[in-house]
Amino acid sequence: MNEAQKFTHHPLVPLQGMRAVATWRRCRDLVHCRRSTAAIEFAMIVTPLLVLIFGFISVSAIFYTWSSMQNAAQYAAMLVSTGQVKDVSTGALSPSNTSATTRCSSTLSSSDAEYYACSNLPSWATFTVITTENCAVPSVEVSLSASASAAAIIDIFKFFSGETLTAQATLMKEGSCP
Repeated sequence: MNEAQKFTHHPLVPLQGMRAVATWRRCRDLVHCRRSTAAIEFAMIVTPLLVLIFGFISVSAIFYTWSSMQNAAQYAAMLVSTGQVKDVSTGALSPSNTSATTRCSSTLSSSDAEYYACSNLPSWATFTVITTENCAVPSVEVSLSASASAAAIIDIFKFFSGETLTAQATLMKEGSCP
């Protein structure tokens, strides 16, 4: 062995020249360096911590969206059941027009029950509203639905993928049916 090989030989480092030895020394020095230990510990801790934080944000957004949907459905059902709103997106409520299904959009009129079901909902999801009046059992039902993955804002690991949030309100109809 020549002098350079004696100097660079280590049982874990094959004899590949000074470059491999320099890399080995840097790695060995990093293991004994306090800064590198702190950086490695931080990297190990921050990943699960960020997953937890974004998970909490996702679940909070789901609950906020669902709560908003429930409040809006109850408000729209109350307006229709008390007779304050007599129209749905397909026209006036009548024996032949007892149900309507539509997506929440800015084209809904303030005389439509769906307008009130779609008010004050978060803008990050797309909502579908179904309004039904049943004169056999004088009742009004308003149902809102949205994709859970869209409501979660940040869907880590696609946990909410394929799930649907649904809020439904059923109230007894006051007065007579049309």
